[in-house]
Amino acid sequence: MKNFNIENRVHHFGLDHLEVFWTFKNEEVFDALDFDNSNYSELDEYKITKNEVPKYKYKIIFTKGEYSLFAYYKWIPKSEKQPVGTRDYITVYSTAFKLLEYEEILWFLEWHMNLKHCRRFDICMDLKIEIDELLSDYFDSYKTGRDYRKSWKTETRYYWEMMNSKNKRQLIRVYNKITDILVKKKIALYQDYLVEDNITRIELEIRPELAKVRNYRDVFDNALLIGIFKNYLYKYSKVFEQIQGERITLFNAKKIKLNAEDYQSLYYKTQKKAMFVAYARTAYNLWFCPVRVLIAEGYIQEKTKDLLWVRILEDIIRKEIDARIQARENDYIKNNIDEILGNYYKYGKL
Repeated sequence: MKNFNIENRVHHFGLDHLEVFWTFKNEEVFDALDFDNSNYSELDEYKITKNEVPKYKYKIIFTKGEYSLFAYYKWIPKSEKQPVGTRDYITVYSTAFKLLEYEEILWFLEWHMNLKHCRRFDICMDLKIEIDELLSDYFDSYKTGRDYRKSWKTETRYYWEMMNSKNKRQLIRVYNKITDILVKKKIALYQDYLVEDNITRIELEIRPELAKVRNYRDVFDNALLIGIFKNYLYKYSKVFEQIQGERITLFNAKKIKLNAEDYQSLYYKTQKKAMFVAYARTAYNLWFCPVRVLIAEGYIQEKTKDLLWVRILEDIIRKEIDARIQARENDYIKNNIDEILGNYYKYGKL
């Protein structure tokens, strides 16, 4: 790897997109808005626009000036026409993170809504370096992903996992941010970018499976975001290890709590079942009942005892044991009666 001081090349780092599940504190405010004569109204300092979107009742966009900052999606209950139910969620667009401070965004969200867990959040880092140089010199070779090129130059590279289950967790995009600004006509918003020769954006999209493990307030902490960013970029590039902070994973192995009966069901699904049955078959073929062997050895659960009337069987088994002991004693007395009587006479007990 070439000598590269990443901290001197960072133009911007932080949240770039956020989606959070929520419920409104006072939703009747929106129900009372007049959308009859047009599709927009006003609320506080925002112009709000009501739009139709698939799978949702409606979408309302909050606009200030010429920029859309927030949008909320109103859910539709599960029905025959809508077989998969949806949930209300609020989106914070990248424009909001460009124009507003974190505190202003949090104030807007918490003033109107009871927020729940995250649906998605994107972390971005903008570096003052040409994209092909960054990818060729500081990123490892990759097996999965895709390049989009124009005039033999890379405009975007995606990194993703071959397993669909992992694609549900995160996606990485590396792209030419200046080209993106020009194509989307956001020149007025990103004038500070256009004075640079090159800006490459590395964008980490955290998807619902991982996003839900963090409270929405957590993701407004840049120290946490650095740790998450470093962790999920580490597989593809070690250059971000120069930045201070420990890598942080969002994946938590699920701890399964089973009661005794559930665990027994799980056990029988494993290959050990075959071994257990083989031993039982051997005992059965030798005229031993495997169940009675287990009962005699005490390997039986309390609920199973009640189910099989084992408590009655235990009494029977104890009586059988006592009978065998008594029988052995009787046999011994019968076979050794002369010696026993002689000892009694010898020691003065007769």
